Amino acid sequence: MSKRYQSNSSRDAVLDAAEQLFAARGYTAVTLKHVSEALGMKQASLYYHFPLGKEELYVEVMLRHLERRRVMLERLMAEAPPTLEGRLLQIGTWLIQQPPLNAGRMVLSDLPELSFEKSAQLEEAMYRCAFAPVEQLFAQHRHQLQYRLQADPGFIGGAFLSAIEALYTFKRYGVKTDDELVADLISLLLEGALKS
Repeated sequence: MSKRYQSNSSRDAVLDAAEQLFAARGYTAVTLKHVSEALGMKQASLYYHFPLGKEELYVEVMLRHLERRRVMLERLMAEAPPTLEGRLLQIGTWLIQQPPLNAGRMVLSDLPELSFEKSAQLEEAMYRCAFAPVEQLFAQHRHQLQYRLQADPGFIGGAFLSAIEALYTFKRYGVKTDDELVADLISLLLEGALKS
């Protein structure tokens, strides 16, 4: 096995372990010691791959995660039935099966701990990779929205994504399948809960 392959392989292992820890605990609660312990390696070894330390590791982990999310969202929307409901069901079912992004925690806790440049870089990536695809979906189907909401498809997209993150936790306490939960959420979002 070549040294370059081993280096890339061990770098990927570091990124994978750090991603799980950051996703579960957030930036401020995870230390490089936690990452090194999860990998069974010395903490100093992490600096071989990430010489600038925890911030560099976190930013790379999140950029990689967000890019994978963007690619998958676009693929799912392309494969889904061409209706708003069909696309929402496709992406919502996938999202509810993924660990949540915890965008609220990221914006309120994680990003303020980073340098201004890195925080701005991640905020832009969060918008482009996680939020914009769903916002664009609602913009494409703007004609189906109530008149007062047509000017702000981002609001509905954000509400949908926030609700999906909540469903990730909520599904542990119910008996409905992921598809059923997402379908109910879509119905609630698009049709409302009150009888007319």
